[in-house]
Amino acid sequence: MIAALIREQGGPEKIEVTEAENPRLKSGEALVSLRYASVNHVDIWVRSGAFRITLPRILGADGSGVIKEVPDEADVKPGVPVVLYPLLVDRTCLFCTSGREDQCENRALLGNQTDGTYAQLISVPTYNLIELNGIDPKVASAVPVTFMTAWHGLVSRAALKPGETALIWGAAGGLGNAAVQIAKLIGATVIATASNDQKAEAAFKAGADEVIIYTKEEVPSHVMTTTRGKGADVVFDSVGSATWQQTIKSISATGRIVLPGTTAGRETKVDLRDLYSRQLTVLGVYGGTKAELQSVLEHVRARKLTPLITREYDLEEAAQAHADMEAGRIIGKAVIRIPSRYSSKSPFFSCIG
Repeated sequence: MIAALIREQGGPEKIEVTEAENPRLKSGEALVSLRYASVNHVDIWVRSGAFRITLPRILGADGSGVIKEVPDEADVKPGVPVVLYPLLVDRTCLFCTSGREDQCENRALLGNQTDGTYAQLISVPTYNLIELNGIDPKVASAVPVTFMTAWHGLVSRAALKPGETALIWGAAGGLGNAAVQIAKLIGATVIATASNDQKAEAAFKAGADEVIIYTKEEVPSHVMTTTRGKGADVVFDSVGSATWQQTIKSISATGRIVLPGTTAGRETKVDLRDLYSRQLTVLGVYGGTKAELQSVLEHVRARKLTPLITREYDLEEAAQAHADMEAGRIIGKAVIRIPSRYSSKSPFFSCIG
């Protein structure tokens, strides 16, 4: 098969599109012929060296395709279009059996601890297959990591309620865009942030009630003016150290901070008096459960949630996709097209169908 992989960590130029060994199925696993993958910040962190990984590694946490082979006892059959639940879980640990498989003691993320979706084929446990049932496979590939994480943070962890105010940082990115849509689906008032007018427009289209262009206006002042001095009930901050102090100044007493990542710095100073005197809650968020992803997909199927896909790349352009995301040139989501075969004229010719 053909795959986009790294043999050492570093910049986008470390990504090679090359022939790789076909996956070997283990007991309980299915073989999926992938058609689309989507690009996430976690893919960049894996490639750049933020995580210690085993090399070589095929990148990619998100993917959709068609089942090619399954065990005889499986509930699904070959030829069925599916999207992948990106967390590999043991389903037996204390967390899994109590409904918190997002915290599985032996969890692994596709494209991180195991090979991922930037490839023609992937083997995953049958548990990780979710039938599309009418969802476009390109759309489906852009859903799991971002929408599942946003749902886990806003719905399951923060319990955002109708009528509350949510501040969403980075609303033009894939995760922020998902958070805006989910917050509006719940019935919250959404204040979003963006760096320029073009990204602000994307946030408005996602449903934001107000958008603060943070390069032109101070975010906490705007939030306090809008909320008449109260502050946001929930702040969804995936940026990190670059925005933490502004998040603290923007949140209401007894508010909840949802922290699903740190795209711009992971270390910051924290005045603990802010937390205890104002009775703030900080909620760490990592991934989500299969049930949460299935809930999201039901809303996607009903067209109440839709990932904003603005860029498409061929598999051999994976390095360019990473470079564009790191440079902030991608609004919403980027997907990678994965062909079932390469023509004989291609340097990556493969006979795999």
